[in-house]
Amino acid sequence: MPPVNETNDQVHWKSDDGVLHDYSAGVVWDSIRPTGDVVNLFVVVWFSKCISHHAFLLWLVMGERLKTHDKMKRWEIHSSMILVCPLCQNCADSHDHLFFGCGFSSGVWSRAKHLFDIRVGNNWKDVVNVLTPVAARRCVSVVVTKIIFTATIYFIWQERNNRIFKKSHRT
Repeated sequence: MPPVNETNDQVHWKSDDGVLHDYSAGVVWDSIRPTGDVVNLFVVVWFSKCISHHAFLLWLVMGERLKTHDKMKRWEIHSSMILVCPLCQNCADSHDHLFFGCGFSSGVWSRAKHLFDIRVGNNWKDVVNVLTPVAARRCVSVVVTKIIFTATIYFIWQERNNRIFKKSHRT
């Protein structure tokens, strides 16, 4: 039987690098959770004044997770149908076409550009490269720019869905 002494027991956590730390849930969580690369898009999408459903949609768009026709074609859904962009009726909608290549969305962007002073690129990588360095600033003009940007994305997607599912459209 081990000798009993008067000192209190202490609990420690040994990290992966072999260093002993005082035990806490935070130390254990930081040690066992999977860590990945820092996501630069976070500051573009999520900010204190964002409209949550606009931001969520932008998060999906930035990750190319929307169910556009090019994605459905890869799943072999509607493989016999010719799927065209519901906004311009010229080619299949994809993330880049729907938000940058389509004539309808180009018109929306040209009007929105007058409201904020950022030149939107021709694809998502260009947009991320332009917005990421600016997005971390907390001045009013940047917050308004991000709100207008996310709202523009949201309403383009909403118009696309209205044309497909409700058979209604706006000019």
